[in-house]
Amino acid sequence: MQEIWRGTLRKMRVAPGADGAEASYALADGFWNPEERVADHPLNLHLGEDLQIEFTGRIACVYCGRESKKSFGQGFCYPCFQARAEADVCIVKPELCHYFNDADPCRDDAFARSHCFQPHVLYVALTSGLKVGITRRENIPTRWLDQGATAAIPLAELPDRRTVGLLEAELRERAGLADRTHWTALLKNERGDGDLAAHAAGVAALLADRGIALLPPEERRLHEFRFPVRAYPTKVKSFNLDKDPHAGGVLQGIKGQYLIFDAGVINLRKYTGYEVVVSVG
Repeated sequence: MQEIWRGTLRKMRVAPGADGAEASYALADGFWNPEERVADHPLNLHLGEDLQIEFTGRIACVYCGRESKKSFGQGFCYPCFQARAEADVCIVKPELCHYFNDADPCRDDAFARSHCFQPHVLYVALTSGLKVGITRRENIPTRWLDQGATAAIPLAELPDRRTVGLLEAELRERAGLADRTHWTALLKNERGDGDLAAHAAGVAALLADRGIALLPPEERRLHEFRFPVRAYPTKVKSFNLDKDPHAGGVLQGIKGQYLIFDAGVINLRKYTGYEVVVSVG
């Protein structure tokens, strides 16, 4: 086996393919000090090759560098998980934003201003099925690729994360609209039945009924994506680096933040902060 990359895992970098081409993926180093990160390594070129991932046993917080026996959230040590705004509950559930709660204020006002109080877009997408979702405008289209969406349509822009999060929660709880992706169905390429354009029209009508201004028609266009997958598994088996430090096999595809091997799949984002050695042979 030939070592091709050694670094600290974080979510893969991904870019949409031009003119209908497949998305391009690369390993990206999540080491806490940007000056010491290793270069990205493209992954598409290894499709069809035997690719092996070995966890060295070292886990380090991607925010402060503190070594830990366990990673919390998206690569935090426990103190950072408890203290940093990036790890607060409202990052996962934006409708629970407590910025204006004097008894429980935001952990970091500067982070709130740069991350939460920025324009966010509500969209519909096709992943394992039809869903609604939200993202910062600057994260389009990366957010859709990270979710493994084959198509998406942006519908409305809201001024901040809390406002769009409350709207998404209302659509989920009162209108019964799904906002989650079933990862096993995604990896088996099971998308169910559904017309994304019709779904977008229905959601747009709900937004209009609530007085939400829609994006201009030219911005509410269909975005479609192709992923570098040569074969989808019929049964999904996950590698777990906490139980076995080895993962890999013949690389059959990449979708969302998953590597799909002939022997199983692994969500690299789940292991943010884990130091690994990647080899091919």
